Amino acid sequence: MDVKQFCSLQIFELVYLLVLAFLPFVVAVREVTIAILTVLAIGTAVVVIRYLLLRRVDPEGRVVFISGCDSGFGNACARRLDLHGYTVIAGCLNAGSEGAALLQASTTGRMHVVSLDVTDEDSVFQCMAKVKEFCQNKGLWAIINNAGIASFGDIEFTSMEKYRQVLEVNLLGSIQLTKLCLPYVRKAKGRVINMSGASGLLSAPGQSAFCISCFAVEAFSDALRIEMQPFGVKVITIRPGNYLGATGILNKSACGKVKTEFDQLKNSTDQEVLNAYGTKHLDTQLEQLSDLSKSTASSLVNVVTAMENAVTNLSSGSQYLVDGGSQLFDVSNILIKLRPFVPASWHDSLVSKNFRQGTTVQAVQ
Repeated sequence: MDVKQFCSLQIFELVYLLVLAFLPFVVAVREVTIAILTVLAIGTAVVVIRYLLLRRVDPEGRVVFISGCDSGFGNACARRLDLHGYTVIAGCLNAGSEGAALLQASTTGRMHVVSLDVTDEDSVFQCMAKVKEFCQNKGLWAIINNAGIASFGDIEFTSMEKYRQVLEVNLLGSIQLTKLCLPYVRKAKGRVINMSGASGLLSAPGQSAFCISCFAVEAFSDALRIEMQPFGVKVITIRPGNYLGATGILNKSACGKVKTEFDQLKNSTDQEVLNAYGTKHLDTQLEQLSDLSKSTASSLVNVVTAMENAVTNLSSGSQYLVDGGSQLFDVSNILIKLRPFVPASWHDSLVSKNFRQGTTVQAVQ
């Protein structure tokens, strides 16, 4: 049992004991009981009223275009929207993948799987021909920019080529697809949905390439949201928390690729840098990433529900921060919420302890 699990267990036991201790008092004192029941009644009423006032989009004839549907959030969201009655254009990097086959197995007639490499201009324009075929009359209700890749390793270990690759997919790919789709989205007064992440609000050591791309997506979304207001187009940002291990970024099969990437880092990094950080630095980081993959949320449901709400709710919010992780709370999201209220040095220390446990860097003499 690690420290987080131990703390979660202790908190649960403390709450349980407090409930047992104060329950007789609550039952015995009539005023306290009435107050608690009143609060519960008001809370229930608020939930019911929100549900009754919830206005759903009529899916009939509405088209949703999603990139990165080979696996993870994109694949799950495409299947859910298909079942809800939306026409879905699902872009897959590999149209022959298991995820693409799962989408093609839909019998509704509303699911359309297309090949899409957001870094290949020919692939993008071929895909857009399919989008135009469905959207030229009614427009495009929503585009979900979900395609993304991650890279791990400290800044001195990460090559410029890797930075360019991550930005090409996560940022420039989203920008290009959005620009091509905007005429159809404006026609439908629809919405642009960008998948960012907690990494778009919290930059973690050893993940700079991925975090930089997410921060850039946040900036892109903020600018576009204001520019699209006169057209009645919504721009929505969804920030999944600790879900890397439940997606193709850091799941069991991806961890093998990460190990290969770290082996390449060892071979390609200057010896002076390796000596400065210590011979075990990369090995320790790899172990931490393996631990992270095990501590992430086991299900994609909460994020896919946020994506669904962004598409189907007429009064959807503009930003969603979705807690993840297998622990009692999502540490990264807690750090994001704490940031405005604590000194930068304290926050840096908390981030370092959370992401760099056990890492020892040799001081330069």
